[in-house]
Amino acid sequence: MTFNLSVIADSVAAAGTALLLGVAAMPSAQQDPAAASAPFDSRAQGEPRVIEVVARRFTFEPARIEVTEGEHIRLVVTSADGVHGVGIKKFKVEKLVPRGGEAVTMDFVASAVGIFPIVCSEYCGKGHDEMKGALVVSVRK
Repeated sequence: MTFNLSVIADSVAAAGTALLLGVAAMPSAQQDPAAASAPFDSRAQGEPRVIEVVARRFTFEPARIEVTEGEHIRLVVTSADGVHGVGIKKFKVEKLVPRGGEAVTMDFVASAVGIFPIVCSEYCGKGHDEMKGALVVSVRK
């Protein structure tokens, strides 16, 4: 049994070119025209919506955060005074926020509709129990 090495080499080269060029190297019958002409949307590509939050005795600013169901959220939290914590139990979010203004990030997907409490999860003084906020997740339209 003999092999024609030039045929194999040409096939490997064609496959490599297809991999490098992605879908564009496929025959036109296999391309998805909608995907080829769709505008670039960073959120569709998994980019989170960034929301900055400041924790200070005894409040979160903003205290109410409104998002849409299914949205990828990135909270960027800093402390304006002492050590705080941020907890959103429903989405398994909980992080310590150090004093000094160092930003802490928390990524999650708002996967359920409703109003969910945001709490300070690190004791920060006499008003600690009153330090609350709300994450409001609305239905995607």
